[in-house]
Amino acid sequence: MSCPCTSAARLFLNTAHRGLSCSRIQLYSLSRQGSRETHLPPRVRVRSFSETAVCYASKDGTTKDSGDGGKKNISEGKRLSGSGGSGKGGSQLRCPKCGDPCTHVETFVSSTRFVKCEKCHHFFVVLSETDSKKGLNKEPESAAEAVKLAFAQKPPPPPKKIYAYLDKYVVGQSYAKKVLAVAVYNHYKRIYNNIPAGSRQQVEVEKQPSLTPRELLQIAGISPHGNALGASMQQQASQQAPQERRGGEVLDSTHTDIKLEKSNIILLGPTGSGKTLLAQTLARCLDVPFAICDCTTLTQAGYVGEDIESVIAKLLQDANYSVDKAQQGIVFLDEVDKIGSVPGIHQLRDVGGEGVQQGLLKLLEGTIVNVPEKNSRKLRGETVQVDTTNILFVASGAFNGLDRIISRRKNEKYLGFGTPSNLGKGRRAAAAADLANSSGETDTVAEIEEKDRLLKHVEARDLIEFGMIPEFVGRLPVVVPLHSLDEETLVRILTEPRNAVVPQYQALFSMDKCELNVNQDALRAIARMALERKTGARGLRSIMEKLLLEPMFEVPHSDIMAVELDKDVVQGKSQPRYIRAPAKETAEEEYDSGIEEENWPRQADAANN
Repeated sequence: MSCPCTSAARLFLNTAHRGLSCSRIQLYSLSRQGSRETHLPPRVRVRSFSETAVCYASKDGTTKDSGDGGKKNISEGKRLSGSGGSGKGGSQLRCPKCGDPCTHVETFVSSTRFVKCEKCHHFFVVLSETDSKKGLNKEPESAAEAVKLAFAQKPPPPPKKIYAYLDKYVVGQSYAKKVLAVAVYNHYKRIYNNIPAGSRQQVEVEKQPSLTPRELLQIAGISPHGNALGASMQQQASQQAPQERRGGEVLDSTHTDIKLEKSNIILLGPTGSGKTLLAQTLARCLDVPFAICDCTTLTQAGYVGEDIESVIAKLLQDANYSVDKAQQGIVFLDEVDKIGSVPGIHQLRDVGGEGVQQGLLKLLEGTIVNVPEKNSRKLRGETVQVDTTNILFVASGAFNGLDRIISRRKNEKYLGFGTPSNLGKGRRAAAAADLANSSGETDTVAEIEEKDRLLKHVEARDLIEFGMIPEFVGRLPVVVPLHSLDEETLVRILTEPRNAVVPQYQALFSMDKCELNVNQDALRAIARMALERKTGARGLRSIMEKLLLEPMFEVPHSDIMAVELDKDVVQGKSQPRYIRAPAKETAEEEYDSGIEEENWPRQADAANN
């Protein structure tokens, strides 16, 4: 007799075996049925990957089908949306080959997501919207962005408007203002003129279908029918970009487009005449990136110091790391006379002078510069390519002693006791000659007038004799001399422009409930003292600081209501005159001082307003 346990176990094993075989047959039939459905044209459209590199997936996860197949795919997508969907809202990605849902492959890479089709065993990359635009639509997008940047902006301001804006902040220097205003206006027009070649690309881009948020890109090497991903992308990009005329087509073409070239500027003038202030004021009213760079820290490539590419790196930083915007910017090279070559046998290689000029040659004319990327070191090799063809360069420098070189060229006797035959070449010899001449007891006004008269006749050969190499001077065709500041101009600088010196100190005193009054004679005396110091407008602030030291020490928490300065105070013959408030009782004074301490921030805000 058989045990009831063994019979029950035998029955269980038979049913399990029968059920397993049925399930196998069922699974196999399902897979065969699915593979048979892939070959039916009305149900699922098969797109060959060799034709296009991108297969689009619709938003609900279905391929763009029509008829019963689309309905079936939608129903299957709804049924399988909860399992392995990697899209938004649980939508399912379909395989472009067979139309079946793809399963998500877990990877450690966050930027790209991988999916796999279980039937045809193809791997795909799911790109986000930003990745697909960067990779596939790179050239047309950059051209379109440049066109939109140029033509969507408001029309450029006319030179008279720029001149009027500069006139509010900078006193005098009318010739330099006109040159800068015209140069900026022409820079806008050059950008507008040199870009219309890309407007044809803009039309093509608008005709293309809009990209969906997600695309499937096949990984090269997995499928025998798949092309290499990079080659297909390059092929598609080359199809979208317009073909340039080359070779015989250029010879046969009759129509030629005029390409406007830039005219770089160099500003010459004594210290304190407003060169840097003009650049800083101009930077605030422009719609293009503007970078102010200092040439004193630049060195030749391979030596300690800032490389020449740092000039473009500052411009790229001002453009918020947009290469298209940076390629239309303006660079202001300050203190360019400090990179003049110094002759001497002890310096076989002038790394901070002539070597920098040689490195700047191609940068000024127009070349492609490799600039380090944001948050990356130069040695790591991560660089961005910036084309400097449309970047306008404005150089400025004091060029001390340049008037002596001009005078020697014109064979004129200049002021003071000088020996023209003993003057050497280079900026140090010119500066020494200027210092020897200015040390004599000569009339300051006559000396300034003589300098201005000579600087108006500056030529390229004078700059070459100063220490600039001929190739560098030739790339700066517009030479703008700035005149020195006379007494009348210095008086206007003290009061007229916005952010003038005297209104600044009046705002400081008004925070302490005190007025500062400077009469006209005192202003003239201050201007005369600054003229004798030969430091230009910068000497005005040092004189005002020295004059107002005692009042600024006495006024806070006192009964002084006003401070008056006259000519005798400036010349040191008397002390500043204080106007005090009427006397109060002791208790009221203590109470008022406590209120003043509490209300001081409000008074400061009121003074600023």
